Amino acid sequence: MIGIVLTGHGSFPIGMLESVKLIAGDIKQISVVPFEEDQEVLQKDLRAAIEEVNTGDGVICFADLAGGTPFNVSSRLAAEQESVRVIGGTNSPMLLSSLFQRELDLDAFVQLAIVEGKENIKPFGDKKKETVEAEDGI
Repeated sequence: MIGIVLTGHGSFPIGMLESVKLIAGDIKQISVVPFEEDQEVLQKDLRAAIEEVNTGDGVICFADLAGGTPFNVSSRLAAEQESVRVIGGTNSPMLLSSLFQRELDLDAFVQLAIVEGKENIKPFGDKKKETVEAEDGI
């Protein structure tokens, strides 16, 4: 099963994990690494988290912002390890859907996560009343 590391600025990764746990329940092989200020601490913590969740099928680091410090530090670590990938711009639908596809190979998993993330960004459009009445929510 693919391991997951959630990282981002401040409490983003903690909140993201709490949110998906409300929907999906307990999640195995996942680690949270918040970034506060020190890049060296972040790198050390990310390296430890990757090692912790990697059981041989690889690891995906989900970061809040592509190009942000957590994304960049994760990317440097991924460049050193064949079985680590990084996705920036993490959103709840992306992460939630990915949790149920962790038996895929790494590259297929990354593509699925990106598609799910993009497809679940939706505006509140012209059919406002009809849409609100039709949806039950999660």
